[in-house]
Amino acid sequence: MKARGFTLLELLVAITVLSVVSVIAWRGLDTLVATRDRLEPEVDETRAMLVAFGQMERDLTQVINPAFLGLAVSPLNVRPADGATMIELARVAPAVPDHPTEVQTVYYRVIDNTLVRQATPALAQFQRGVAGQFENARLLNHIRSMDVRLWQPGVGWTPAGDQAESPNAPAAPPSARNQPPAGIEVTLTRTDGKSFRRVFLVSA
Repeated sequence: MKARGFTLLELLVAITVLSVVSVIAWRGLDTLVATRDRLEPEVDETRAMLVAFGQMERDLTQVINPAFLGLAVSPLNVRPADGATMIELARVAPAVPDHPTEVQTVYYRVIDNTLVRQATPALAQFQRGVAGQFENARLLNHIRSMDVRLWQPGVGWTPAGDQAESPNAPAAPPSARNQPPAGIEVTLTRTDGKSFRRVFLVSA
């Protein structure tokens, strides 16, 4: 029996079908790559945001007890610096074997659209460091501003720099005036207008 091959028409149909399938597959792959390229920067920024908030949380859970060092002021303060809000806190330094408990001062501020964490070396006693001694870590880029509110028992949320008590709230006893706030709310606003808010408990 004589073998029968493909006709020219059948070959043209097969080539056409393969061409259509290839175009569909290429368009799908191109869309997938474009979507990945568009989302990858956002994923990186979200990861960096989580890392920054995670570092803040670790620092705030290690805020020192003012009675431990005999501090007359709160170990956590929020104040203006160079026209922007700055968080200043005294925390227990990471433990080192065969070393006594040490403390360090940590600052969070926005410098040139970057959230920066500055920390002094671990010291045997509390003292504010000088700029040359800071360990600087750039945590987040494209940050326009940082807004902070503090939670004061019996008062509620108060804006940073406005830590005076409400007229209707009882005055705090002198022994409690060096206590840090019970909580802190940090809102980071990016240069594109998006805001990210996180509330932390403060341990002391």
